[in-house]
Amino acid sequence: IASTSREEADTYLKRNLNLTTPTSILPLIIAMNIAALLTFALALGAVSCVQHGDERHASVPGGYFFAFTNGNCTANRALGTTECGDGPRPTIDVVDPREMKVVASVPITETYGPVVWADPVYMEKCEESGPPKGYVLANERGGRIVIIDAAKAIAGAGEDAIITTLPMGDRPVHGYAIPHIDGQGNVGEFWSHSDGDGHFDVVKLGFWDDIHVPEITAHVETPGHGKLLWDSDLWPYGYASNTAEPYLMEIDLRNYNKTRHIKFTTHEEEPDSHCMGTHGLAYSKYNKHIYATCSGNDTVGGENGLVEVNPEGDEMVLVKKHTNARGGQVYESLDGKWIVAIDKANDEIVFLEARGTGEESSVEYVVAASKDHCALGEEPSCAGMPDKVAFYPLPDGSMNFYFSLTSPQNKNGTDGVGFINSKNLGTQDTLTNIPGGSGGSKYRSIYSGGDHVATIMAHPYDGIMLIDGANGKLAGTVETNTGSTRVIYVPDEPTGKY
Repeated sequence: IASTSREEADTYLKRNLNLTTPTSILPLIIAMNIAALLTFALALGAVSCVQHGDERHASVPGGYFFAFTNGNCTANRALGTTECGDGPRPTIDVVDPREMKVVASVPITETYGPVVWADPVYMEKCEESGPPKGYVLANERGGRIVIIDAAKAIAGAGEDAIITTLPMGDRPVHGYAIPHIDGQGNVGEFWSHSDGDGHFDVVKLGFWDDIHVPEITAHVETPGHGKLLWDSDLWPYGYASNTAEPYLMEIDLRNYNKTRHIKFTTHEEEPDSHCMGTHGLAYSKYNKHIYATCSGNDTVGGENGLVEVNPEGDEMVLVKKHTNARGGQVYESLDGKWIVAIDKANDEIVFLEARGTGEESSVEYVVAASKDHCALGEEPSCAGMPDKVAFYPLPDGSMNFYFSLTSPQNKNGTDGVGFINSKNLGTQDTLTNIPGGSGGSKYRSIYSGGDHVATIMAHPYDGIMLIDGANGKLAGTVETNTGSTRVIYVPDEPTGKY
């Protein structure tokens, strides 16, 4: 394992790049009303369990689910091009889970050309006077960021809810909300990853004139698809993955400089730490370790796995490669106790328990997504092959884990969602299936918010499937515009939690 220290990285930057901390943040901070900022900061506290950056808003009831639909527009993901055929245009449909219907819609007219959605997030900005304002920022696969006024969208303002679009790097997919963090002097930022260029572009919340920090490098030599991990527990550092390289990279979120990285070996050098590329990222506040899904390569004998890394100290250190957690997605539970590795290809979920500070975690439970893994046999009535997870905490301290299922894409909508309660880990070996809607691809967005959990569906019609988060029962399905592809939760009004 090769690793660089922060001191080495800092010396390199000063000698070769002549980089200094940007001063553009200062006037933005000064412009904010101090009293409002303090109120906003006190409401924030620590920000933990971060996957998108908007998780805290999910605990507030009374909100809406925004369903992002592509209509008849499609993207060539390899080339980063988009086009639209005849038929419906893309929309953002506002779904009221209490009424079980679309109550408003933001049309994406031909003025905007082809639009194919990637990751959206909800964010809030503390205003100079009055309450904070809520925004939705969404990546568009044609190389743009679309910015929506959340209140206007909910109120039915239609196209007028679109504030602007900003050009960014090639082939964007993942986007992240990094809000103001108490005592750190930062303002809210949206970080968008460009897969084609291998960098992040940053928009400062409320300042919609341009990309404010373009091209934050997120690769060493070869650009690729990647993600960002951050947590207030890790501040001021964030961590980036890259499916095209065997690296986990550290970025200083204050000055946007790449500070350290750890390089995983080839199979020939050390089979136990072999990694061709990294993808999913998670962090546990229990042991303060970072987790990254790691791809192998059959031609050289490497195995997929989950690498566990300790970022404490001068250098990042590989703790262990968990070869029995082989999937491409990994998440941390809301309390940080469980590291949830999703292995879609093998139709299972692996639960690792994070122990005390600095301690190596261990695989405790493996739960099948379908009975006897029947989904691997592509049985038409067997639902399984999990893609993503949503967490729903309960008053008794336990947690429901909800997994979007991607097989067999039954036209009657029986794929649904699989779930398990944390108290049943160790006694329940297969997810409980909740039929109600099937996806249309191997990717299936799922989000928790208010009293519900929502996931996109393509069968028996395009829309979203809604589950009662507390009891795991189907609440209903709502038909939306054609091509539902992403769903997020948006509060009825700003929460002040970020």
